[in-house]
Amino acid sequence: MVSDAFDLYGEREWERHERSPFARVSLHLHRRYLERFIQPGNRVLEVGSGAGRFTVELARLGAHVWVTDISPGQLELHVRHLAENGLEEAVERREIVDLLDLGSIDRGPFDAVVCYGGPLSFVMDEADVGLEGLLEAARPGGYVLIGVMSRLGSLRTYLSTAEEEIRAYGVEEMDRVVSTGELPVHHSSLGAPMHLYTWAELARLFSRHGCEVVAASAANFVSIGNDELCERWLAQEPELWERLLAWEELACAQPGALDAGTHIIAVVRRE
Repeated sequence: MVSDAFDLYGEREWERHERSPFARVSLHLHRRYLERFIQPGNRVLEVGSGAGRFTVELARLGAHVWVTDISPGQLELHVRHLAENGLEEAVERREIVDLLDLGSIDRGPFDAVVCYGGPLSFVMDEADVGLEGLLEAARPGGYVLIGVMSRLGSLRTYLSTAEEEIRAYGVEEMDRVVSTGELPVHHSSLGAPMHLYTWAELARLFSRHGCEVVAASAANFVSIGNDELCERWLAQEPELWERLLAWEELACAQPGALDAGTHIIAVVRRE
């Protein structure tokens, strides 16, 4: 189901990172953590690469990337986008691989593993299996960079959409989504069920696997709900836009903000 959903989602997977100011902020913050933890010459396994947004960033950092995704359609787009950016040489290999089957990759361990875009959200109650596979793919001491959908931050950002769904399905069903994080397929814009995380829940997942959390951040915070102002700064006052990005980096890494963005970013180190 997830594979089919992303095949149908198509080019929107590439475009979603620029749809709004807070989406641009999210892209910037994901990129910043790549810059912090990926070194030139690193061999990187990218899990859930989609159409290649973050592969492009990894390639620009000088990484050699083994690309995997569950969607054949997304990998086709990936080929085109890497070629258009002149970065195909950075791709070591592409494979259709499920997050839950990373043991089938026989060219590890990798210096780092990147799992942005929410693959852990889509494996639902098999997150422990998914995380174990990500950690095993990394060399001892290697970093695993993860992005998941945020439960409370998504509610904050898309409250008007939640109201529409309350009218359609009832407030009790929305309350179940908020209390459990389980988003049924008919609530998902992607056409696949997913699990929305709180930071506390994600931290418990990491603790069960004995990995060290070295960084955590919301993917956006200050920009949410300020589209008009942010668009004006981006178009007319770029120095203020750059200052906003710096404020977002500071704010999103604060413990009180981790649950307040559309996504949660975490970096863990394998023992």
